[in-house]
Amino acid sequence: MRGLFAMSAKPVDPATNPTIFLRLRQSDSAPREIAWEEFGARYAPIISSFARRLGARNQDVDDVVQDVLLGFFLKSPTFVYDPHKGRFRGYLKVCTYRALQKVIGKEARLHGKPLSELDHNELAIDQVWNDVWEQQQLRRALDEVRGTMGHSKTFLAFERYVVFDQPAQDVADKLGLHINSVYRAKEQITRLLQEKVSAMGEED
Repeated sequence: MRGLFAMSAKPVDPATNPTIFLRLRQSDSAPREIAWEEFGARYAPIISSFARRLGARNQDVDDVVQDVLLGFFLKSPTFVYDPHKGRFRGYLKVCTYRALQKVIGKEARLHGKPLSELDHNELAIDQVWNDVWEQQQLRRALDEVRGTMGHSKTFLAFERYVVFDQPAQDVADKLGLHINSVYRAKEQITRLLQEKVSAMGEED
């Protein structure tokens, strides 16, 4: 993507909104199941991407995801989220890291080193985790914007110019726009994505 990851000027790592944890603990099964679907849709892609980045094979990725989600499911009745003790993204990183060690053991590596020789707090691990986390937030934001503006020329210009990296003049010609409209589309959608990613940070 053309310069899209450089767009975020605000930190996007506040504490996870505790309401999702409250809904996961509800006695009524219907809202609890909806909360679990939301939880899985939000965090499973992060877990799986992190696992792949650390060497998990495709057949092992599902096992890692299931191990993390099942572990949290079993703890959820007594789990109390306290943002003063740390961010949820850090807690999830540790759970995912341990699941990787459990599922694939010495096969999990980073920069050629087995995970058994690395601590989950090492900078290299944090860098991979943060990169995966932020990429997934951007994908979620982009999907939301595509869902509401996907057929507009503004979004199509942004997508072709920024996401597909097509030359601005080619995009303008194909969509019947002035080239300046392509640049304005990039500014407009980038600003909208910034707002959505920032809002996700408040939730996550």
